[in-house]
Amino acid sequence: MNRLKGLFRRSASIYQTEGPLPLVKQATAYAVRRLFRYETYYLYESDSSTYRRSIDTDFVLKVDGLSFRVIQTNEEADELEAQGFQFREHAGDARRKLNNGAIAFCVFVGHELGNMGWLCTTKQAKDSLNEPPPEVDFSKGEAWAGGAWTNPKYRRMGLHTYCGLKRDEWWLQKGIVKSKWAVAKTNVASLTAESRTGSVIYGEGRLIKVLWWKSWRESRLTPQEQNRTARQDA
Repeated sequence: MNRLKGLFRRSASIYQTEGPLPLVKQATAYAVRRLFRYETYYLYESDSSTYRRSIDTDFVLKVDGLSFRVIQTNEEADELEAQGFQFREHAGDARRKLNNGAIAFCVFVGHELGNMGWLCTTKQAKDSLNEPPPEVDFSKGEAWAGGAWTNPKYRRMGLHTYCGLKRDEWWLQKGIVKSKWAVAKTNVASLTAESRTGSVIYGEGRLIKVLWWKSWRESRLTPQEQNRTARQDA
C-alpha cells in the first residue's frame, strides 16, 4: 500500500512539475520496465581523493536561497514537512526507503525540493532503491549512492553537483571509505554531470530482466580503459 501511495505521489509530482506528456512517457517506460529491461551502465566510485579533486574544480552554484538537509528517519521527514518543506511528494516511496535504512540528501530552494539523492550503508537499504545490483562491500565501509533527481525547474544549475559534494562530505565524516553508483549509458545528462566531478569510472555493467528473472554482469575496467572512457564522456 505504501508503495502504491508512493507511485501516486510521484505521478502527481511529475504532472505538476513537468506536465502530462512527460508523465505519460515515464508511466509507459515504467510499465515496460516491469516486463522487460535491458540496460548497460557505467559504474562509478568516489573516495576521499575524489572528493578533494571535486572541491578543487571551478564549481559555481547558480541558485540562491538554498538549504541542505539530511533525512535518516520518517520522523525527521515528518518534522521537515511540518515546517513546510516539500519532500515526500517528490521523493518516490520515501517512507519505505527510510524504513529500510536509506538516507536522503536534499537540496531545497526555499521550501521546494530542488535536488535529492540517496545513500545506502546496508544491502537492505540498497535493495529498497530498486537499482542495478553492482557489488558493494558494506562490511568494509563501502556505500551505495542512487536515486538522484533534480526538479525540472532547476536543472543545469549545479544542484546535482552541490548535493553530491555535500553528501560526500557527510559520508567521509562518518567513516565511510568509498561510495559507488551506476549511471545508464543512455543517460547523457547524468554522464555529463559526472564527468565534471572527477569521479572514477571503475567498471561497466549489464542488466537483463524479464518479468521476475534477472541477470546482472559487471566487469572492471583497466586503468587504460578508465582513462579512455573518461575522455569520451567529458
